[in-house]
Amino acid sequence: MNTPKISAGQLFALIILFVFGTAIAVNYGLDAKKDAWIAILLGTFSGCLLFMLFSYLYRQYPDLTLTCYTQRIMGKYVGWLLGMIFVLYFIYDAARDVRDAGELLNTSVYDATPIFVLNAVMLLAIAYVLDKGLYVLARLSEIFIVIIAASGIVGSILVFASRIIDLNNLLPVLEYGWKPILTTTYPSTFIFPFGEMLCFSMLFPLLKNPELQLKTGLLAIVLSGLALSYTIAIDIAVLGADISSRSIFALLTMVSKVNIADFLQRLDPIALFTMLIVDFFKIAMLYYAAVIGTADLFQVKPSRKLVVPVGCVILITSMSITGSFNEHLLEGKLSISNFQLMVVVGIPLLLAAVHLIRKYIGKGQSVDP
Repeated sequence: MNTPKISAGQLFALIILFVFGTAIAVNYGLDAKKDAWIAILLGTFSGCLLFMLFSYLYRQYPDLTLTCYTQRIMGKYVGWLLGMIFVLYFIYDAARDVRDAGELLNTSVYDATPIFVLNAVMLLAIAYVLDKGLYVLARLSEIFIVIIAASGIVGSILVFASRIIDLNNLLPVLEYGWKPILTTTYPSTFIFPFGEMLCFSMLFPLLKNPELQLKTGLLAIVLSGLALSYTIAIDIAVLGADISSRSIFALLTMVSKVNIADFLQRLDPIALFTMLIVDFFKIAMLYYAAVIGTADLFQVKPSRKLVVPVGCVILITSMSITGSFNEHLLEGKLSISNFQLMVVVGIPLLLAAVHLIRKYIGKGQSVDP
C-alpha cells in the first residue's frame, strides 16, 4: 500500500470518525440507564489516559509500528506472539463492526437482503480504498468529518424544533448512585471505543508532524467523547432510559420521532447515512492495522497483497462469531470484560513496564563504578 505522510488534521478527523464508529449506533453506555452520559464522560477521561500510554510507547520507537516495537521490547519470539494477538484482535474487532453495519442495514432498509451480502459490499468498498493507500482514506476523512459535523448540527436543531425533548427523562441525576455508572465505565465505555484506538499505533509512524500526535489525539478524544455524551443524553431525553436501552438502534428510533408541522419528518435515512459513514472509517482503520500487522509479522511486501486475504478473513469472522444480533451484543460485552481488556490495556502496560525496566537497567550498567 502507498503510505504518504498524513497530517495532524487528518489524524484528528480519523480519530473522531473512529470514536463515533458504532458507538452512536448501538446502545452505548445505557447499562447506566439515565446516567449513561456521565459514564461516557468518565470513559472519555479514561480513554485519554489510555491514549497517553499508546503515545508513550510510540515516542520510544517513533519509526516503528506496534507489532515492530513489541518485538523490539519483548524479544523476537515472545514479541511475535504478542504481535499476532494484536493482529487477531484487529481482525476480530473489525469483524464485529462489519456485523454491526450489516445488522443496521438489514434491520432498517434491506430486510430481504442476506447479511452476508451487506457485509461483503461494505468490505469490498473498504478494501478498494485501502488498496489505494492509507492517504486516500485520510483525505476522505477530511471531507466526511465536515459532512458528519453538519449532519449532527442540523439534526440537533431539528430535534429541538420538534419539541420532543423532555429533560425530566434525565432526572434525577445519580438516582441509583455511582455504582452503575462506574461498573458501566469500567470496562465498557472505557474500552469501547477508546481502547480500540490501539489500532492507531500502526499509523503513528506515518505522521508528518509527530510532535503534534499527542495533542491532536487528546483533543479529538475529548471532542468526540463530549459529542457521544451529548448524543446519548438526547436519546434518553426523547425516548426515556427504558426505551433507549431496549431499542436495538436508539439513535434511529429517536430521529424517527422528528416531526415539524407534519411536513419535515422521517429523517431516518440521514441518521442511517451518518452511522454507516463513521462505521466505514472505524472498520477501515482496524482493517488497515490488521493488514500492516500481518505484513510485518510474516514479512510480506508490499502489504497491499494482503488486503484481499485479510478482508476475506474479516468477512468470514463477521458471519461466524454469533448466530444472532442479540448474541452478538452479549458476546461484545463479554469480550470487553476479558479478551479486549487484556489486549488494549494489559499488554500495552506490560510493554511499557518492560521498556522502563530495560531502560533503567541499561542506564545502571552504563554508569562507571
